[in-house]
Amino acid sequence: MKVVSLFVFVLVPAAASLAQIDLSVQVSGGPLPGVIDNFSVITEEPRTWSSVDCNSAQVFIVDYDPGDPSNPAGKFTSTACTDEGFVMDQTFLPFDFSLHTHISLSVYAPAADKNVAVKMFSSSDETAMKIVEVTTARAAEWDTLHFDFSAAESGMYDRISIHPDFGATTEGEEWWFDNIRHTRGGLLPIPNNGILVDFDTVVPYMHFWGSENSEFFIDFNPDTTGINKSTYCGLLFTVEDVAWEGFAIAEKFEPLDLEIFSQARVKVLAPAADMQFMFKVELWEDSGTMVETTVTTTVGGAWEELVFDLSDVEAFKYTKIALFPDFQGIGEGEDWYIDDVMLTDPDNVAVDDHARVIKVFALSARNYPNPYNPTTTISYNVPLPGNVKVTVYDMNGRTVQTLVDRDHTAGEHSVAFDASNLAGGVYLYKVESSYDVVTNKMVLMR
Repeated sequence: MKVVSLFVFVLVPAAASLAQIDLSVQVSGGPLPGVIDNFSVITEEPRTWSSVDCNSAQVFIVDYDPGDPSNPAGKFTSTACTDEGFVMDQTFLPFDFSLHTHISLSVYAPAADKNVAVKMFSSSDETAMKIVEVTTARAAEWDTLHFDFSAAESGMYDRISIHPDFGATTEGEEWWFDNIRHTRGGLLPIPNNGILVDFDTVVPYMHFWGSENSEFFIDFNPDTTGINKSTYCGLLFTVEDVAWEGFAIAEKFEPLDLEIFSQARVKVLAPAADMQFMFKVELWEDSGTMVETTVTTTVGGAWEELVFDLSDVEAFKYTKIALFPDFQGIGEGEDWYIDDVMLTDPDNVAVDDHARVIKVFALSARNYPNPYNPTTTISYNVPLPGNVKVTVYDMNGRTVQTLVDRDHTAGEHSVAFDASNLAGGVYLYKVESSYDVVTNKMVLMR
């Protein structure tokens, strides 16, 4: 990134510069996690932003979303001055890069391929600053940009400014900004068909809470004669009464949109009937903020699908999903099997009946040779340009190696995988984009 001098002329009320605020917006229903400003929520400590150009003209105001006249948004109009930006007039509690690694914001840019920079700096020493630039991908429509500060060291960063078309002269261009947030970054998207884990094609991101007397791993399906024909499933077992034990399906999801998904479904093979199974959503930053929904099994020793009503769960808040079978009172060596964890909506066929949905743009992938020793080539077809990630996992869902994570042109691509340092067995490789994901097995022969 080029190094330039920043000249931001800001009108800051004297009293405001002395007070520190908490970056999380406070609303009537409680804190809205991570939100710095969305220009429409009435906060306990309102944020104000300002900027004047080199000719003392005001260039930042709160106006209305060009696509929605009812939605206030921040509007920045560039002038002949360079290196302009708008800044929050208040200082805030120091930004902790070990806790929140990303800033994200919605931007309505005048053109694609324009740079936007977010600057974190200190009210006591403006030379102590961290700047991250991101390039817009869309023109004249809203998009979300993510600014990665994970490589920044800790410091006294208690000011924030945003610079559209950083370092260039763009006189007369209008930009809109909204939903400025600080996040942990790397959040996992909810798939369009709602399937979070099926253990055969969708590789799970697992975290297990257990004791020395319980364990979780991926196993073969013990009964393929019923409603679950899958080859693999999850197994959680215990050797004594340990009450509740559980595991998370991906620790960091994008906030759940309960306007799209109002139910959760999990296939379970329980040790007995009349046992409780809990589906829980939590706030990643605070596990004490949660909603627990419990369903009772009706059969034992056979697969059934449990349905959890999430219609009362607050939307756009929860980023963590956990499953808890109840081990209390069961006998030694009795197991819980789980499979096909998904979010759905009974009133939305596009979500609920995902088998009927035809993928217009679908990834395809294969590897050759298979079986292999020790190298194989993974070939994949990309129908749309964009970022594609290729990752190899073991059968427990642990990441072995990320082979590719970059932008691709449409067409055929390939990447070699060298397993010289791995033990023989079955591995999975996942090819994923913003619109599709495909997971295949490959066998390393020794």
